[in-house]
Amino acid sequence: MKNKPARGSAPVPDHLFVSICGDAKTSMAVTWRTSQDADSGYVLFRPEWENPGREKKCAAVSRPIKSDIDESVMHTAILSGLTPGTKYFYTAGNDIFRSEEFAFSTEPEYLPYYSFIVIADEQNEEPFLTPNYAPVRRMLERALEKCPEAKFILTLGDNVSDGQNELQWNGLFHGLRGICEKLPLMMLTGNHDNRGYRKYDETGKDGKFYLDHADFFDEQFALSYPRNGFKGFETENFSFDYGSVHFTMMGINSYAELGKWAADDINTSGAAWKIAAFHFPFFPVMSEGVGALCWDELCKPFWEAKPDLLLMGHEHSYARSYPLDRLEAKNRPSEGTVHCILGNSGENCFSSNAPKLRYSFFHPQEEKTCMYALVHVSPERLTVEVMLDDGRGVDTFSIDKERDLIIPPVVPPVYMRTRIAWKGAIVEMAARDLACYARGDDFLIPFASVVQCIGAFAEKEPGLLRIRLFGHTAEFREGQTEASADGKPFRLRLAPERLDKGQLFVSVSDAADIFGLRWGYAAHNNIVDLDYPSEEYPLTPQP
Repeated sequence: MKNKPARGSAPVPDHLFVSICGDAKTSMAVTWRTSQDADSGYVLFRPEWENPGREKKCAAVSRPIKSDIDESVMHTAILSGLTPGTKYFYTAGNDIFRSEEFAFSTEPEYLPYYSFIVIADEQNEEPFLTPNYAPVRRMLERALEKCPEAKFILTLGDNVSDGQNELQWNGLFHGLRGICEKLPLMMLTGNHDNRGYRKYDETGKDGKFYLDHADFFDEQFALSYPRNGFKGFETENFSFDYGSVHFTMMGINSYAELGKWAADDINTSGAAWKIAAFHFPFFPVMSEGVGALCWDELCKPFWEAKPDLLLMGHEHSYARSYPLDRLEAKNRPSEGTVHCILGNSGENCFSSNAPKLRYSFFHPQEEKTCMYALVHVSPERLTVEVMLDDGRGVDTFSIDKERDLIIPPVVPPVYMRTRIAWKGAIVEMAARDLACYARGDDFLIPFASVVQCIGAFAEKEPGLLRIRLFGHTAEFREGQTEASADGKPFRLRLAPERLDKGQLFVSVSDAADIFGLRWGYAAHNNIVDLDYPSEEYPLTPQP
């Protein structure tokens, strides 16, 4: 190409980063981009005790890449046979065009204590042609001032705003220059990494689309990470070990295969600590977010594997759960997995979120700040320290494996009377003092109060309850086992009963069938939780 875009590829290497792709004690991957003028390349490297001029040479695998705006070459060299716990100096390029010299360090042979950095949703798309990733760079510089011994950076997806458009990746790597050449960058994919626009140039963007495969991510970084994921999705899904921790990096596509692979990967690891990473929260803090979106395919096998910690992003707010076992919030780490949703790392205020039942700590992060986490590993405990880039601490907690405790202690709610929740939030005010009543494997619930609390339509007449919700209308009559659903007769499992405060209560199973809802019972917490498998939310119109 003669007319290169802003920050386009050139013969001199750019987009240079190191990553863990094998045994972190004895190997390191080095990846970089050039224009097609430099269609092959190699890395020269030497340990810190060796004099310049005595470097070893490692040839790269060089692959032509065609993006929406450029034609370039991605080079990846896997340096092997390295000495544990050693600093290595290196350059990348060909005989004519080479990078400046950088340095990385291999994992020590024995590493009982170490720290790493976690970031999420650092995407940015302004200015349009040269996206500014200065906020995440500034944040990482401050994180490294606080924790200079950090071993690597782990991202939780949405690395860029539009992953199929190369202007975005040009912006990210421009922003991370001087950092990711030295500190391994372990990237997870999110929905924005799967997304693109069919037209994305100086005239604007048009034709937004999402893919079932993060094509451009996979093409660029196909050799940068371990290829131990499931077939066809190896780059988006991979696992690696560092010190006493096994990391399971889960992409967002092909949930059935992902669930089986992730569970097998976690279960077969003998590491002392197991950390999984997934972009979407299993239980969102967005009020309209779908709980356990991929329940059958992904969540069910994941629960059986029970890693110590699940790191997530997507919602641009921070939340930390009790140890979760399926729908239930438990007391001890051995009883479940702590879910940690990290806020955004790119000054990307997103939306108003809210605390929910399964989370012991919540911070909305609607200030224009960047958030990161430092995870400190020791034989006894994992400690997660969540910070804003202006120096304020948001949350610090530890998972203490020896004593089977969360520190500081957290006690999940256990309700005396069965409570009703909508998408993980207790329904209050309209449902104050209204409990749920077990009837075999079903429950009678104050459904009108739920509907009123979420902004839908509920009308009450003597002995009659009329509900309009998500495009459906139903009428329930006191003591009768037949209802009207969208104008047709509907046979009910349970007849509506007049219970607390004279309200009509209906079967949660009947309500779910008529209105397309899902529900579950968290026995430990004594909560019936209703969900709708879409992020649509009710809002009655104002004429």
